[in-house]
Amino acid sequence: MTKIPLVSICIPTYNSDKYIHETVSSLLNQCYDNIEIIISDDCSTDSTLQIINQYEDVRIKIYTSTKNQGIEKNWNKALQKCSGDYIKMIGADDVLENDCIEKQLKILQNDPSISLVSSYKNIINAKGKRILSIKFPWKTGKTNGIKAVRASIKKGTNIIGEPGIGMFPAKILQKTGLYNGQNPYLIDMDLWCRLLLHGDLFVIDEYLFNFRVSKSSISNSLGFKQYKYFIEFVHKLYESGDFKITKQELIQSYMYAFIKNIFRNIIFLMQ
Repeated sequence: MTKIPLVSICIPTYNSDKYIHETVSSLLNQCYDNIEIIISDDCSTDSTLQIINQYEDVRIKIYTSTKNQGIEKNWNKALQKCSGDYIKMIGADDVLENDCIEKQLKILQNDPSISLVSSYKNIINAKGKRILSIKFPWKTGKTNGIKAVRASIKKGTNIIGEPGIGMFPAKILQKTGLYNGQNPYLIDMDLWCRLLLHGDLFVIDEYLFNFRVSKSSISNSLGFKQYKYFIEFVHKLYESGDFKITKQELIQSYMYAFIKNIFRNIIFLMQ
């Protein structure tokens, strides 16, 4: 009998009552239903816990903190509670299309050389209205992991995507370790880079993920510090030598990162 793999979907929450219902509903409505939903709440002071406690679905597992621990510890607590074969982390205000888990899981099951699967994405506003659709800047399908990271660096942004766009095998964390919050803005890209040192990236050419931008989002609160964090992160990768980033690619990354930081902040200001 073929094993039906369990997929762990993690939602780290902190004062997330505005959108958490929409996020959880998008997970419960997935075509693929052998999932567990790990909600790790970082001592919310709003009605987040009251909302999630209303769900009676046995697939939802709620873990709370007695004091605020911050992003890194809360995200890693969620990972450590996972019992699935595959893992997806999603922001408490983002939304998955109902066939996202099914399609990403199929890719990972069929090719063990893939350490991360991603897709196209929509950017939605506070009201859930689509304001932008983003494709990958290269051919979709399978790409060498190190080449994928270098391509992202040259574009001056995390083109692989936010936490909720990716899915990866749980066992690979034994090689990569957990989230590192040293650079809070790029805590997701940092893990993507470590995953892609151990396998390939596969991009599905469909819009399976909806990333929300609003005045309350973490990215918005950082403003132009995003550029500073990106530069620090890229320089660290350059010095490591793991991805063979050239001096020219480093300079190109700085220029594109500056332009894209301005563009992102304009989008946030319009919300």
